Amino acid sequence: MFKSIKYVIKENYSNLYRIYSISKYELLADMRDTKLGLFWNFASPAINLLTYWFVFGIVMERKAVDGIPFFNWMLAGMVVWFFVRPCIVDGCNAIFSHAKVISKMKFPVSVLPATVVLKELFNHLCLMIVLFVIFMFQGYTPNIHWLGLIYYCFCAIAFSLSVTMVLSVLNMIARDTKKFVSSMMRLLLYLTPILWPLSRFDSIPLLTTIMKINPIYYIVCGYRDCFFYHQGFLAYQNQAICFWIITIALFAFGSVLMYKFKAKFSDLI
Repeated sequence: MFKSIKYVIKENYSNLYRIYSISKYELLADMRDTKLGLFWNFASPAINLLTYWFVFGIVMERKAVDGIPFFNWMLAGMVVWFFVRPCIVDGCNAIFSHAKVISKMKFPVSVLPATVVLKELFNHLCLMIVLFVIFMFQGYTPNIHWLGLIYYCFCAIAFSLSVTMVLSVLNMIARDTKKFVSSMMRLLLYLTPILWPLSRFDSIPLLTTIMKINPIYYIVCGYRDCFFYHQGFLAYQNQAICFWIITIALFAFGSVLMYKFKAKFSDLI
């Protein structure tokens, strides 16, 4: 296992520029197909946010959560979802989408999941800019707690990369993987306390505990804490331990899969 982890880390580190170049190329390729280009990196998530706000905030009449307007509370959580979800769903095809290159030349396959995450990180930063502007207009001025976003963003990157490594290999073995993951992610959005407060299940402690173990919810809690609650990292230390155990385990498993199938990907295409 340690040999596999060392192999993956070394290959990614020695190909940092290649990861950057592939991510940049794919990002520009998406923009090249549209006339408005970069505008859609801001507009698409903004439209989705307004849709969720209309359904849950207006139609379902969700009220403020802990004194925080529902739209702001929802926005701080959805910005995480809009980063993690495409990383995982598109990450399933991270290897398969480069099948022609892999079959024709020796290629460091383990870097491909990182290219997907880096591409989505750019979109995430675009949405974060919109988020900052909205919050500052509503009186949430930048403070030292906002620096915690750097750590939680790193958590989102680490988790997304670990999951993507696993799923990209499994998708090469069984093409049904992406369809299954796409369906499960739609379900996971509503099972993860992003659009509703976890306090609604205080009467069911076991269910609350299970949901707190969800790695995505830990990141969501972190983002919201930086913007609104200011409780600090120690308030989520148990969740942090669970998060890093799950993330490291996934990364280790993904590394083992990458190392095991490194010479077989061309045969799986």
